[in-house]
Amino acid sequence: MKLGLSLLAAGGLVLAGLSVGARLQRGGEARSRAELLRATPLQGRAEYVGSGACVACHPGEHASWSATYHRTMTQRAAPATVQGVFDDRGLNGVDGEYRVERRGDEYWVRMVDPADKRARAEAGAPLTVAPMVERRVVMITGSHHMQVYWVAATVGRTLHAFPFAWLIAEGRWVPVESTLLRPPEGDVVYTWNEVCIACHAVAGRPGVAEDLRDTRVAELGIACEACHGPGEAHAARHRDPLRRYAQHLSGAADPTIVQPGRLPAPASAELCGRCHSVGLFHDEAAWRRDGDMHRAGDDLSATQRLVRHPLRASRDEGPAIDALLERDPDFLAGRMWSDGMVRVTGREYSGLRESACFAGGELSCLSCHRMHGAPPDDQLAAGMDGDAACVGCHAGEASAEHSHHSPGAAGCMDCHMPHTTYGLLGAMRSHLIDRPDLALTLTTGRPDACSLCHIDRPLAWTAEALARWYGHERPELSALQAEVSAAALWALRGDAGQRALAAWHLGWGPARAVGGGDWQVAILAALLMDPYAAVRHVAARALRRLPVSAGVEID
Repeated sequence: MKLGLSLLAAGGLVLAGLSVGARLQRGGEARSRAELLRATPLQGRAEYVGSGACVACHPGEHASWSATYHRTMTQRAAPATVQGVFDDRGLNGVDGEYRVERRGDEYWVRMVDPADKRARAEAGAPLTVAPMVERRVVMITGSHHMQVYWVAATVGRTLHAFPFAWLIAEGRWVPVESTLLRPPEGDVVYTWNEVCIACHAVAGRPGVAEDLRDTRVAELGIACEACHGPGEAHAARHRDPLRRYAQHLSGAADPTIVQPGRLPAPASAELCGRCHSVGLFHDEAAWRRDGDMHRAGDDLSATQRLVRHPLRASRDEGPAIDALLERDPDFLAGRMWSDGMVRVTGREYSGLRESACFAGGELSCLSCHRMHGAPPDDQLAAGMDGDAACVGCHAGEASAEHSHHSPGAAGCMDCHMPHTTYGLLGAMRSHLIDRPDLALTLTTGRPDACSLCHIDRPLAWTAEALARWYGHERPELSALQAEVSAAALWALRGDAGQRALAAWHLGWGPARAVGGGDWQVAILAALLMDPYAAVRHVAARALRRLPVSAGVEID
């Protein structure tokens, strides 16, 4: 697990939010500074200077980073950062009516006390009689797809999630649990210090001691020092303008800072892999107490273990995987298909590392992505959203003779990086670069690339095409697999992951162009009653994209 928490500050020190339960600055009652410090996480770590120290010498890079969703991943709650509508509306929860309200520049919620909820759950007491309390929202996670809001606990520097999240595209409140692809579990108490801090802040230290947390971070969000390493020595060295210009004109590497573009491809990819992987800290207790000792440019394996599927792991990795599955039998199934391909978003490095292209030593995250100057949605470098990302190494395989598609009909990534990863109520491209293989599809359940574009075709059609074009063996298929659209079967008979991916593709523009018609409506309408709320969300979004649904309210 990767965990965390923290806050903000004005003027250089760090406070962040108001605690709940002590006196609040309202109606003339001001909390003392000592109370505030005791109740909120602190910002500032040794060796780190914060992104504000970078802007004077690197204004262009600072501006381009400021435009990214990395910067706004974690922020203090304020009118400029809160996107949810706090209009004194009621929200129906499993344990009563929650409320959201704005009071001047502050955002307040009415909710069950998270500590009380956890205690009642442990004691087996009914949640329906839990008393409601008012809490001030002090921090936010997210700014692109959704926002989760955090309130401070009454003791220690712990932040708990408000059980409702704001979906930005739809402009609506939904239970946080309904955005996760897993069986309905009711309300779960999420703690920022133990879920988010490792990746959603710079140099997070949970500071867990028994049930109290003295959490600290270098900076909220994913900022300069997350990728370039601690900047104190670099800033001190270059306060002298002559030394600064001499370093710039020399073109040599600066030993006081990490420049990802100068690192070998595997090492630069590890900078992203620290967060974008299925990984565990070697010493979980030490991390919870002292934080992650990893610094940009260090060997990632010294502090974290990349968890690989047994089918892809080395013999030496077997005992550790066995021990992990003994503690958590569903750990791999919740994150990977049964052949080890990652199936949840945010873990792209784990997929990339299993790719033959990466094993060659030249491919890294920076081969396609740019942290500065690229559009914020996917941060893809110019031209890297199409076949240009592949033809530099695979020029001969970008031809119609190889793809058997007319130019523009399907790109390299549609066949070799299909959308088989679920996350954020949608489908995303796999970063394990492979090829369509029906034998794997039938063994693992992972949808094949052909069927995700040709949503109207059965697996028998795909098997015939792959045999004719590439000499694949024709697998044995059931009568349904031979005659019924594969996408329809996954949507109606698959597991939750298959249903969500199929629903997304039934509304995906390129697949609709290939599959044609409006036959998807009946299937997507059936998925509006799926037992998984996340699948219902995905199906509703797909329905709204169909022309036949124009003007129809779908919920």
